[in-house]
Amino acid sequence: MSPEASPPPPRESLASWLGINRAMLAVLVITLGLGLTEELWRNFIAIHLQITTEDLNAAVGYVGVLACLVNLCEGFGYILGGTVAHRLGPRIALAASAAPMVAGFLLMLFCRQPWAIVLGALLYSNWEPLSVPATFDVVGSEVPKDRRTIAFAVQSIHKRLPKVLGPLIGTLAFAVGFWLNLTLAFAVLVVAVTVQWALASRMKPKPDPDPIPLKEVLRRIPPDLRMLLTAEILLRWGDWFVRDFAALYVVYHLSRFADPSGYVPGKNTWGYWPMWTSLVALVTYIPVGKLVDQATSPKPYIGLTFFLFAAFPFCLVLLPRTGMPLLLALLIAFGVNGLRELGEPARKSLIAAGFPKEIRARGIGLYWGLRSFCFFPAPLVAWFLWTHPAIGPDLTFLIGGTVGLLGTAWFWLRVRCRTDAPAPAKT
Repeated sequence: MSPEASPPPPRESLASWLGINRAMLAVLVITLGLGLTEELWRNFIAIHLQITTEDLNAAVGYVGVLACLVNLCEGFGYILGGTVAHRLGPRIALAASAAPMVAGFLLMLFCRQPWAIVLGALLYSNWEPLSVPATFDVVGSEVPKDRRTIAFAVQSIHKRLPKVLGPLIGTLAFAVGFWLNLTLAFAVLVVAVTVQWALASRMKPKPDPDPIPLKEVLRRIPPDLRMLLTAEILLRWGDWFVRDFAALYVVYHLSRFADPSGYVPGKNTWGYWPMWTSLVALVTYIPVGKLVDQATSPKPYIGLTFFLFAAFPFCLVLLPRTGMPLLLALLIAFGVNGLRELGEPARKSLIAAGFPKEIRARGIGLYWGLRSFCFFPAPLVAWFLWTHPAIGPDLTFLIGGTVGLLGTAWFWLRVRCRTDAPAPAKT
């Protein structure tokens, strides 16, 4: 009688429970590293533009143009990232996603004009579109089906952790000078790419001698994912009425709502609000990821995410007008903004499972690309509404929340989220 196999070490058991293997670890390193690189600077772009131009409306315009161009370039970036991951493999695709960041940071470091800030931010903000198809390809191909949602939850943590550390470190560095933010970001970038390249050494490209045309990939997007894509486009339209404008709204518009303790929002404290958002999001990923892996349908979790996306602008505009202390109102509003991540791992897992393996990387790149192409004008519309004398920032945010509610209603009425029953637990 052969002796019983010894149980795996606790570290290996935990890694397996979280859906982490060597390939997934490479994804986590690049997500954490490039995410921190971006977040050391991204949250301060709007405020830096306002300081540079000395004109709030001009800063709003620059932010609107930047967000519009970012979304447009993301559309091309997702499709390009899907093609690179499909033809050259995820290892090269993940490393290549850092190339625009290098150019963007060098431009911002040596040129301090508003146009250079916008162009530099445009370059360094587009690492994610190039890496997302490779990330989904790794999770869909290398992680067992009953671990995919938790794997995406872990990836989301590594994506959100920089949003906690970045604003905190960036706030301290910003007080010294913007050049320190850029230097720190560049150093993190180099380390992350080097480590990712070493970890991903076993991920080899799988050449496809007869690649499927993009038109055929579009035709093979499943009907349920088409409905989900439509709902997401509506939701993101509303979200982009608010997202990059929130810093200017809090720092320069809500300052008139000082609470009894004397708290007044300022540019030196803005970074703490995105940090609070990310802290709230972080505590939800693992428990909700496990719940979704064991659930028969992820729809309630994704639907709640859609609703919270739409609720954030309403909270930001309306709570300070209730007589509530501003500090508490902002804690609640940005807490809601963090809770909206509840269903994100479930949504990503649903999309990854929806595409056949042979077109997964290109299909996901096309899905995200179409989404960005459809909502890229939203920030320009928000800029027009914000600066219109009859509308202004408050109504702009409320319109964004209303559009988000339309996307939420569309999701609940038209999108089906069917998954197979979870695999039985191993004994």
